[in-house]
Amino acid sequence: MHRYTRWSAFREISLWIAAVPVLAPMYFVITTALRPPGETAGSSLAPPARPTVGNFSQAWGQAGGDTVSFGQALLNSTLTTVMVVALLVAAAAPAGYALARRGSRLSGLISSLFTLALILPIQLGLIPLYVFMVETGLAGTLAGLVLVYTGLQMPLAVFLYTGFFRALPTAYEEAALVDGASPIRIFAQVALPLVRPVTVVVAVLTGLFVWNDFFIAVVFVGDTDKATLPVAVYSFVGQFSTNWSLVLAGATIALVPVLLLYAFMQRSITQGFTSTLHG
Repeated sequence: MHRYTRWSAFREISLWIAAVPVLAPMYFVITTALRPPGETAGSSLAPPARPTVGNFSQAWGQAGGDTVSFGQALLNSTLTTVMVVALLVAAAAPAGYALARRGSRLSGLISSLFTLALILPIQLGLIPLYVFMVETGLAGTLAGLVLVYTGLQMPLAVFLYTGFFRALPTAYEEAALVDGASPIRIFAQVALPLVRPVTVVVAVLTGLFVWNDFFIAVVFVGDTDKATLPVAVYSFVGQFSTNWSLVLAGATIALVPVLLLYAFMQRSITQGFTSTLHG
């Protein structure tokens, strides 16, 4: 049985202090989402005197304006996120495996290019990319948005897979090769299952980016019925005034699917990040 000592109290106080920067924005978002419109103008740190859940139903019904409904925006975000994650895993995993197992100069050059792409801002190529999407008819479509997000997140995914594959011992692959397995079968049945932790990390990092991104979505599908959740929530931001209660109520609704997913996959996500950091 552990005794409660001064050191235990110090650690608990330190954890609470460290949690303040995380909990404070959540408190602000929830209290503002529950605050009636009349109280918003004089908002303070105090909880709302007359909390209401009407902001959530109003946000659901009015977000997106005449362009897209909140439900359609939720569906668009879900489809986009799922397709981007699936394409990234399907393309980045074999690419990372090939770069990790081949020691040629070309492989090193390609790895360097992927690393360089991590630090280049999207704004450098935004205009030519948008012109290309318009000329090919992909602008304003979910397919075009998926391709853009996949291209943006591919360097990160390949970088993570390459580093993880390089850290794996080749003994299992060599044993499978001796047994007569083909390279594709070795990758699919031996190497890929061993990098499940980094697959979880790739899915979480890229999925959160796509789900929360506003800039790319508003540029490519902003005024269409393919708009995503961040764009729909932004419809409450006016030129001269903003109803922050509705904005944060919509943001809270958009946060619920992420929290539910984390609740069901908490163990896998924790193990994935832990294994990747230790690896």
